[in-house]
Amino acid sequence: MEMFTLRDGNQIPCMGFGCYNAFGEEIRQAVMAAVEAGYRYIDSAEKYGNEEDVGKAIAHCSAPREELRVLSKVWPTSYDDPEGALTRSMKALQVEYLDYYLIHWPGTDEARRLKAYEKLLSLRERGLIRTVGVSNFQIDQLEKVKEEFGDYPAINEIERHPSYQQRELGEWCREKGIRTISYSPINRSADLTNDTVQGLAEKYGKTPAQVVLRWHVEKQQLPIPKSGNLQRIRENVDVFEFSLQPEEVSAIDALERGARSGLDPRTFNG
Repeated sequence: MEMFTLRDGNQIPCMGFGCYNAFGEEIRQAVMAAVEAGYRYIDSAEKYGNEEDVGKAIAHCSAPREELRVLSKVWPTSYDDPEGALTRSMKALQVEYLDYYLIHWPGTDEARRLKAYEKLLSLRERGLIRTVGVSNFQIDQLEKVKEEFGDYPAINEIERHPSYQQRELGEWCREKGIRTISYSPINRSADLTNDTVQGLAEKYGKTPAQVVLRWHVEKQQLPIPKSGNLQRIRENVDVFEFSLQPEEVSAIDALERGARSGLDPRTFNG
């Protein structure tokens, strides 16, 4: 799996495994199956409420810790104590450091957001975090980080799928060297039933999900698909032995309709 170099010099795989909304034995088995299938980047968050189960899977999976890239996020309600949130996540995940730690949502209180980000930078200096990033940040919020701290975050994890591509934000991040990660990459399966995706799946002998994930990979958008189905976990990562033609990528691009499925980062406060 291709690795990308972040602006801070660290690396991240071109696809990750999402851990949202799965619990207990389901997420333990899913993470272990994902690692077995070839995933090396696990995307988690304290807010998901399952990091203890994810941690059990990490501790007993088939890959050593040094091969894995583990990401977590701090929720807005913990912005006054990011170190406490980080400590809880590391304990639950059974790791001594996090490869990536993100501000989960910008929230509506800029001062608290920036204070939390500053604390994350200090935790990075202590070696508890390798890379500091953000999630759901808009252009002006990213510019404010640069203004306050002299550099942009290395990562911005955002909702991104064919129906909601956030092209302006994504292109701006690319120009600034901010690596974007795409959550909800298949739009909770809603983007798998249109004729364009179905036709390409038939042409290549792939599943519709594989076609959309390949579209993300071709555009270097780092998708993080999530599934509790072991067969789908294996299928979702099996997208590196075929490619889409430029006109086919453009055909999926044309599916944009501004259909956000998640919350609005400008108004949601956590």
